[in-house]
Amino acid sequence: MKNAIAKSTAAFLFSLVVAVTCAAQETCELSSKTAPLFLNLQIGMSPDETRSVFGKDLKIKIKKNGERTFFQNFIKNSAPVSLQGVRALYLRFFDRRLYQIEIFYEPRQDLRMVEDIADALSSQLNFPISNWKITTNRAEIKCGEISLVADNVLNPRIELTNEIIRAKVKESREKDKK
Repeated sequence: MKNAIAKSTAAFLFSLVVAVTCAAQETCELSSKTAPLFLNLQIGMSPDETRSVFGKDLKIKIKKNGERTFFQNFIKNSAPVSLQGVRALYLRFFDRRLYQIEIFYEPRQDLRMVEDIADALSSQLNFPISNWKITTNRAEIKCGEISLVADNVLNPRIELTNEIIRAKVKESREKDKK
């Protein structure tokens, strides 16, 4: 009788460990993934690595440490080939590392609703659509220190952010105000 209880307990604990391990593998990982909607950029890239993604299409010059922002819009002039369909682009750096990517797209048939954007990103990043928290006109995922937000208020927009670095930047701005 004691052997059967011990074996049952061991089997239960083993299946619990397997279930927890499998669940841990289903967590999303955004910092090391690239996607066409992110323009193949990744959080943590240096200015040189970022520049190499676009070639001669964008002249990204980030020479100093601290908080730096690169902005480019394509409202009056059309976007170059590597940025086809992009209306505006914000690349935010802290200590020469990319911590936030914010991209505004031209209106697109395939990205008409927030759910369309979430579905496209889930497909490109290979994670389930169920990972998204979708509310009115906003979809969001938090994966550890990385957050991904998508909306379609005026145009489709995605924002990928390292939240730890964003908090450092916010703290730095508050110190500068005092």
